[in-house]
Amino acid sequence: MINIFTYGSLMYDLVWSRVVAGTYERSEAVLQGYDRKGVQDEVYPVIVPSSPHSQIEGIIYRDVTSSDLARLDKFEGEYYLRKTELVILPDITELSAEIYVLKEEYYSIISPRDWDPVHFSTTGIHYFMHQYMGNAKQ
Repeated sequence: MINIFTYGSLMYDLVWSRVVAGTYERSEAVLQGYDRKGVQDEVYPVIVPSSPHSQIEGIIYRDVTSSDLARLDKFEGEYYLRKTELVILPDITELSAEIYVLKEEYYSIISPRDWDPVHFSTTGIHYFMHQYMGNAKQ
């Protein structure tokens, strides 16, 4: 089974639980070496490689099944490359996790603004759920 580091819409149970079938242990984690940016005219973010000093706070889900991994791959779509990186847990231990990184050929969709998780959790999530999630599990 695989660990998944989430940094955007999937950090929120309202979204996560609509994509996957299983229930997973989760905890806060930090991913170093990446920047999280907004997407032009959208409410969700992307991540791109950056300096080693950059970091992103997110949520890691542990021991995700292969069937739920397939659901996540479908949800993320063609814009993203899934790759393995180390994330840092609150107790400072490192754990290997899969991340979804924006493919270089799609960098043109990146907004110059950083993504704001507070704005997403209070306002953007409602638009996101209506626009992308519909009423059924993916």
